[in-house]
Amino acid sequence: MSTELDFHIYAGTEALAHIQQQGLQSDDISMLLGASSGPKWLVLHGFDQYWLKALEGREQALDLMGTSAGAWRMACYAQQDSFAALQRLTTAYIEQSYSEKPSGDEILASCRNMVNHMLGTVGCDDILQHPTSRFHLITTQCHGLAAKQSRLWQGLGLIIAALGNLVSRKTLALQFTRIVLHHPQQQPPLESINDLASRYQVIEKKHLADSILSTGCIPVLTKGVKDIAGKGIYQDGGITDYGFDLPLKPKQGFVLYPHFSHIPAPGWFDKSLNWRTPQHDNYSRTILLVPKQNFVESLPFGKIPDRNDFVKLKDEERKEYWRKVVQRSAVFSQQLTQLQPQDWADYVEPLPW
Repeated sequence: MSTELDFHIYAGTEALAHIQQQGLQSDDISMLLGASSGPKWLVLHGFDQYWLKALEGREQALDLMGTSAGAWRMACYAQQDSFAALQRLTTAYIEQSYSEKPSGDEILASCRNMVNHMLGTVGCDDILQHPTSRFHLITTQCHGLAAKQSRLWQGLGLIIAALGNLVSRKTLALQFTRIVLHHPQQQPPLESINDLASRYQVIEKKHLADSILSTGCIPVLTKGVKDIAGKGIYQDGGITDYGFDLPLKPKQGFVLYPHFSHIPAPGWFDKSLNWRTPQHDNYSRTILLVPKQNFVESLPFGKIPDRNDFVKLKDEERKEYWRKVVQRSAVFSQQLTQLQPQDWADYVEPLPW
């Protein structure tokens, strides 16, 4: 295949060697990763359209893990009718709207509606009983000022956390605990994690919807969710793992990671810290699919959707813009469909950092 792609294919050392020698088949993928993103995930819609089809009907277990909107996407993959689930999520997400100055309760109620709409009537059972998909998510248990439901006090806690994070990510443990909520049948393929205080816990059906909701609850903007993995307030999994810097190394197969950025930011407070990049070793078995810059520049407004669109654009203008981005992203699915397994070797590149 000689067609230029509208996305980059990046791979860590082990994944790169495999693709260069053997190409890539869908059965080579043993895990999907979904990053925190807010509305940025809409540009990845075309990737999801392709992989939902490419990975259906498989016999091997498939780990699915995400934070925030990435976890919402992975919850679509874990349902029996995954295409319908993704369409429900996409529609509900684009159609969300708010008052001029929404309260934390209003935003939380809207997010709850989106999650419930995505899950439908049987989504929770599907996720926990799926024959091959193993859904996991990361949420954050908040402590101290970060656990306050007052925007003022929580905002102060986040400022303190951001300042500490400039020195070391380990300081986040003063106010946050990473909670890895995992499928009842297995944990995600994570090697030992000691960068932050972390706790593993099995997902319970009675808390599944609230757990999915919690990982998308943006601090200060949104009220947190209570008592899903023990007493406490739980919020955005992206606080600790916005773009992931975790040792995700399945023993068999590779991690597929569609992402909106060439260099994932490890945590929420690292988004503006260009010098803080993920460890190469943590990405040794990861394959990143990232829209190229010229594709991004061709989108309406020359950019990927983001939360500022709620403020800068009128509601209908924003919705139409987001719909166009979803439509344009379909080119990723079309181009992936044309790739033969051996073609991947012609396009793969080393990690860009």
